[in-house]
Amino acid sequence: MKITLVGRLDQRDRLNLIADAAVKKAIIELKKQELKPYDSLSDGLSNEPAVFKDVHIGEGKFSITYDFTDEQSGSLVTRYGLIDEESKININKAHPVVLERLFKILLDFDELRAQELAACIVDWRDSDSELSIPLGSAEDSYYSGLRYSYEAKDADFQALEELLLVKGMDEELLEKLKPYITIYGNGRVNVNTASRVVLAALGINEDMLNNIFSFRCGEDGLMGTSDDNIFTNPGDILPKLKAVYQLSEAQEAKLNAVIEQSLEVNSNHFMVRSVAQLNRQSHKPAGSGLPSDRQSQKTECVINREGKLLSWRQL
Repeated sequence: MKITLVGRLDQRDRLNLIADAAVKKAIIELKKQELKPYDSLSDGLSNEPAVFKDVHIGEGKFSITYDFTDEQSGSLVTRYGLIDEESKININKAHPVVLERLFKILLDFDELRAQELAACIVDWRDSDSELSIPLGSAEDSYYSGLRYSYEAKDADFQALEELLLVKGMDEELLEKLKPYITIYGNGRVNVNTASRVVLAALGINEDMLNNIFSFRCGEDGLMGTSDDNIFTNPGDILPKLKAVYQLSEAQEAKLNAVIEQSLEVNSNHFMVRSVAQLNRQSHKPAGSGLPSDRQSQKTECVINREGKLLSWRQL
């Protein structure tokens, strides 16, 4: 039993070292990138198997990888690279109406339930103890009455899991929301990397979404390939779309309002999801009880453009 425990601890230490190497690799690649005023899904940081897949180090290897849904075809593919946090809705900055739209689109909430959950999130993070809507939200008076009482935080969320403390939220809802929300960034969304769900939550209608994603895909109709069209600054979003698609004055006005309030074209925060693996062991301590199969560890962290590690957790 003692030998088994020592073997497992040693195995965990080696996996941690490999996982740490994955984060350092991501930081190095991020710093190596030529600084430009825009980021897109066709960038090497977003998908470069030669750089991020099966990187061998010491007694194992790692991959930095994530699942990606092509917005046009709907197909799910595996990509090797970093996830753009500015492609998501920042729950610390989002207007209640944006949160309401997100909940109606993604969680299939009706108007009232979406409004109540959005208000609960805003009242959790705001600095006062006043309800943002008369009924359905929650402040200190609600949380202090629970069996295990606590108070509203009255400050920004520091982790997505903190949402589980908010009235109306549960684990199932949070898992559906996680791919589309973040706590990082200034609140603006990168139009080059955002999903249809996120852009719809910002108030862009279906016709305009079709135009944006058709433009982004380029001639091959696929997202994240070398022929993608890219918005290089917020000021060219509308002109580039007008050059290709016929837009009414009303459509232009609505899109321009979203651009001014919510959109950008660059990113400064990235999620690193790594899978660390140990090589097959040819020699093991006698009686260790360790399996001969490769052992793996999944890790998720967030780094910024300067290479600072902002969060880390083992999955």
